[in-house]
Amino acid sequence: CYGGPIGTGEALCQTLERGVRYDWAFSTAPYTVPSVASIHTSLYPSRHKLSQFSSDPMSEEVETLAEHLSRAGYQTGAFVSNPVIGGSRNLGQGFDVYDDTMNRTEMNRPGYSERTAVDTTEAALSWLGDVEGPWFLWIHYQDPHGPYQPPGAPPAVDAPGGGHPLEVSRNFLGYGRIPSYQALPGVRDIETYRDQYLAEIEYLNTSVSKLLAELEKRDPKAGILLTADHGEALGEDHYYFCHGHSLALDQIRVPLLWRPPGGTAAETRSAPVSLLDVAPTLLVSAGLPVPAAFEGQALEWARPEGSSNRVLFSEHPQRYATVVGNRYYAKDLGDLTRAGRDPNTMGRLRPLASRQAILGELVRGLPEYSDGAVAELDLLIDQAVSESAGVSSGSLDEATRDRLRALGYID
Repeated sequence: CYGGPIGTGEALCQTLERGVRYDWAFSTAPYTVPSVASIHTSLYPSRHKLSQFSSDPMSEEVETLAEHLSRAGYQTGAFVSNPVIGGSRNLGQGFDVYDDTMNRTEMNRPGYSERTAVDTTEAALSWLGDVEGPWFLWIHYQDPHGPYQPPGAPPAVDAPGGGHPLEVSRNFLGYGRIPSYQALPGVRDIETYRDQYLAEIEYLNTSVSKLLAELEKRDPKAGILLTADHGEALGEDHYYFCHGHSLALDQIRVPLLWRPPGGTAAETRSAPVSLLDVAPTLLVSAGLPVPAAFEGQALEWARPEGSSNRVLFSEHPQRYATVVGNRYYAKDLGDLTRAGRDPNTMGRLRPLASRQAILGELVRGLPEYSDGAVAELDLLIDQAVSESAGVSSGSLDEATRDRLRALGYID
């Protein structure tokens, strides 16, 4: 339902049968920790201060969606499968159960544990089976994620004759090469890795299918929201099979499917929305007030879609991006050009309604985008950076440093 091959992710898209698909949804960051925190707090990373590049926990002064629901009488359960959002980061505020059991070692990083979609789903459904009264369940799946080798699937092999091979990088960075943590034995072809990524989606799809079926049995009127915390580069800007390096559309555009309680007529909406909107939407659907501190707004699925001039941001320690109406604009906060690794994304401007935006092509010289428009967007970003004083880096212990290095976020 987001343009992939026919039949891909059918269960994932099933939410749309009685819900709304948001065509242009954006994360607040291109990696997991700050983006997930934004989902739960409706705050930008520079406000909630939970950083990918820190081992500090989130402040208890920051209020979460789960805390508001818990105070309203909801039983709350969280089941996560990625160690970077384990309990030590304090994302469990407001959850009666925060299950971060990791029972599988990743094949290329022996010190990196995770949990499969199958096991995560089983744990979540087991908890739900004992719950009475109103409940809120959050599940964070690690799949699809590199290495692209779904559990139980046969080893990947390149097609005879090959297609577009890449060398394997000596590190975890994916500029022009296959990141070493992504490398599958004997596999070098770009197309094979892309097929493997689809296989990861299909592996997740099976678990989501079971989850949705069980939820339908328990409460067919339950509200269901499905999204992702960031994207993945599959060759855009010469980056392969990685994320976190930029705020390009392949990194921050995410799916967002929302089936409100009881369902609604299936439709697609084109006005840009943010992951900041998740918490307000769920509170409103529960009949609860939205705190004044929340920076997002509830998705208005029951009203006709109108024009949107909201200003949305995505943050990175060295970059900023903004979406205003149908304009996406990203800029570096300095000259970040590094030969052989980092293409400069200074002044990247795209119309969201175009195919060029999806393909990641630079759009310049379009009549509707004058130098004045660029200056206006520059000013918006300058003001946002000034107000936030940048993304807090916090402290970084050695274990977190090693994990970030393994993920390809730092050298």
